[in-house]
Amino acid sequence: MISSFEKCPDNWSMLRIDEIAIIQSGTGFPPDAQGSSNGSIPFLKVSDMNLPKNSRFIEEWNNSITEEQVSKLKAKLLPKGAVIFPKIGGAIATNKKRVLTIPSCFDNNVMGLKAKQGVLDEYLYWLLQSIDLTAWSSSSSLPSMKASTVKEFLVPVPSMAEQKRIVAKLDALLNRIDTAIEHLQESVTLADALSKNGLSEIFESLKDRYEVVPLSFVVKINSGIALPKLFKNGFSDGDIPFFKVAQMNNHHETMVAPEITFNETVAKEHKIKLFPKGSTLIPKRGGAILTNKKRMLLEDASYDSNIMGLKADESKISDEYLFAFMRTIDLANFVDASTIPQVNNKHIDQMQIPLASIEEQAGVVSRVNLLVKKVETMNSEIQRQLDDLQALKSSILDSAFKGEL
Repeated sequence: MISSFEKCPDNWSMLRIDEIAIIQSGTGFPPDAQGSSNGSIPFLKVSDMNLPKNSRFIEEWNNSITEEQVSKLKAKLLPKGAVIFPKIGGAIATNKKRVLTIPSCFDNNVMGLKAKQGVLDEYLYWLLQSIDLTAWSSSSSLPSMKASTVKEFLVPVPSMAEQKRIVAKLDALLNRIDTAIEHLQESVTLADALSKNGLSEIFESLKDRYEVVPLSFVVKINSGIALPKLFKNGFSDGDIPFFKVAQMNNHHETMVAPEITFNETVAKEHKIKLFPKGSTLIPKRGGAILTNKKRMLLEDASYDSNIMGLKADESKISDEYLFAFMRTIDLANFVDASTIPQVNNKHIDQMQIPLASIEEQAGVVSRVNLLVKKVETMNSEIQRQLDDLQALKSSILDSAFKGEL
């Protein structure tokens, strides 16, 4: 038996999950049964946990079925008050737990727990809030959760009277913290929106005074290369970086911390193409495009085929002006709507850039950098406050289930 709870008061019990709750895995949901909202019974998927109204309670859903379909699909209903959470894939690590407001079915990517007699639904919810779901998942390439693992997990359970007292305190304290967290998150969204609008206005103001040209007119497009076989299992011999798209997560503006480095001899022997310092890099393929990241190369380097580089024609625009302009671009507006999103050369043609004078470009870069710095400072302070609130929330939950609240 496993547990993340080190101790509980002497007059409490340490019980297995299956002693305090019914454990239920979801049901297969055939595509031809999906898409309806006319039924009386919600059929929930992991994605429903992300809907705006579903921060704690399931108030909205994308699919519903009839009682007849419940029987036909042999779907299992879990009653109001049950708690559901992801049981397969990366969604487990999001640690989302949601409470059913009416009896519902859910698909086989979801697991649910319903408190048994002697345990409050609300106590079970807060108990689950203190548990990291990854403790219940396998460590394979596709994490998954089994009922046989969940049922053995030990949790602290006090008397009904104590449960009610704990729930009342947690509702009062943590709901206030959650409200504060929501307000701070709204502030981040607002700051980002103001930043985007401010950046766009800087470049829009140039269009009345300068020629506007396709971006491809003032840049050289350098798509990355397939990962050389030599680098398949990692490589470190030299000071020339080879970047993968994952390294775009390491910094806000520049490419740093390469996992692979090589030298000029290796580059010549294996014909590894180098791309110039000052290039602006963007994700070229897959979901990474939607992260909208842009990074600048600080040195000559190579990068993989999931990255596209744009190098300014410095007789027309500076590298810094190009990078500042790319900050205003939402890459999601320029992708092919295929199963695997891609940014291609034709999309660069669609981006229109004001061809400001070299002198004015320097001023634009300064204004952009100042605005970005202000927003980053603001977001950094908001993130610090969010971290403090999350730490306080964890501390309160920890105290509650030690009997110290």
